[in-house]
Amino acid sequence: MQSVIIIAVLSALVITGFLLLTVNFSFIGKKSIHEDAKRYMTRHCLAFYPDSVEGKARAKQICKGVKDDSVYDYTLIPYGDYYLINYGGENRYFTDKNYVPVVIDNVSDYGKKIVVDYLRYTFKKDYPDKYYDSKFLKQLSVDNIDFDSVTYSIEEESVKVNVPEYEMDVYIPLKYMQKEIGMDFGFPNEMYRKPVYIDPSPDHPVICLTFDDGPQFRYEYGECTTVEIVDLLSEYDAQGTFYMIGIYLEDRDIWADYQVYTLFKKSYGNGNEFGSHTQSHANLIDLETAEEMKEEIDGPIDYMKEFMDYEMKTYRPVEGDFDETVLNVQNVPAILWDVDSEDWLTRNPDTIYHQVMKYDYETGDIILFHDAYDETIEALQKIIPELIDRGCQLLTVTDMLKCLDIDPSLISYYYGPYYYE
Repeated sequence: MQSVIIIAVLSALVITGFLLLTVNFSFIGKKSIHEDAKRYMTRHCLAFYPDSVEGKARAKQICKGVKDDSVYDYTLIPYGDYYLINYGGENRYFTDKNYVPVVIDNVSDYGKKIVVDYLRYTFKKDYPDKYYDSKFLKQLSVDNIDFDSVTYSIEEESVKVNVPEYEMDVYIPLKYMQKEIGMDFGFPNEMYRKPVYIDPSPDHPVICLTFDDGPQFRYEYGECTTVEIVDLLSEYDAQGTFYMIGIYLEDRDIWADYQVYTLFKKSYGNGNEFGSHTQSHANLIDLETAEEMKEEIDGPIDYMKEFMDYEMKTYRPVEGDFDETVLNVQNVPAILWDVDSEDWLTRNPDTIYHQVMKYDYETGDIILFHDAYDETIEALQKIIPELIDRGCQLLTVTDMLKCLDIDPSLISYYYGPYYYE
């Protein structure tokens, strides 16, 4: 009996000694900022974690290999219906209110379109040798991607999208994707505009396709020339600038407010921009007073600001006519052109095509079209892909001015590098 007691005492001493060797007493009494946090502890590491399987796994990973008596606690940052569990550095992840990691299992059709936008952006930025190929760009579309193989995850405040067939990851701001994945992360509603990369290479001049006299509405949506141009530009990742007439913007004899808004939102989302082409298509220098000139210029600007909170940054005077009085009353710069497609004059697709394609373009060139004619669309079906195959970047006027380091608010007018006519 006495020997049994001795053995028991010795065993207790061994266990106590082992505990003394393995327990870091500096961690005793340490508390998390969260009352319901769980503790994971090794000899040299203490990590608090939210009560979940993933939380414990993350805590183990954080403590793995730690030798310097470190304590890790997390902040719990609300994002709408979700939390960001943040330990700092790369140790952060999103969960629902039960601390279960967020899994994206559904993406809307528009979300897939956004994925394509970012794929094209990435190709242009990182693989320009592939990007300036109109056939490749047209093929790089929602209909031609196997979205069943695409996977999604959330990293930082972005949705990481892995597209296996292109061996590529793209990162899309979560604020643009929250609606498209059916989750509310608390970001305010913001109108989406596709990312636009401006290639600085001199081999890829930035030129502008501009369209006057719109928007042109017709009874059938698929037969609306403005819609057809918006869709055609999108096929080739091209952007244009639409100079619109105020009375056409406000005309509701055919399209209702929601239809017009939907078109403009779609066009803006595709990277296009809008400018004023006066309220009634009046020649500004023929007007009698400066006040009338200002009202003509500002009509579409004020309307678009009220209608969809969009700020026009440029305008185009009718027939390109302006004088000092006009310049003194305008609040945004007058944008002219250096190549006239003469679509308004010839109304012939082949003639329009040859008129535009006879020039060698450089950064800053602006081509004038009108979005009222079917013949213009037919010509653009050849012009746009051929310009891309030449290596041209088809961007908006304000993106082009950015490329030239020109602030639109600091200039009165802009023609282009040359006047070709």
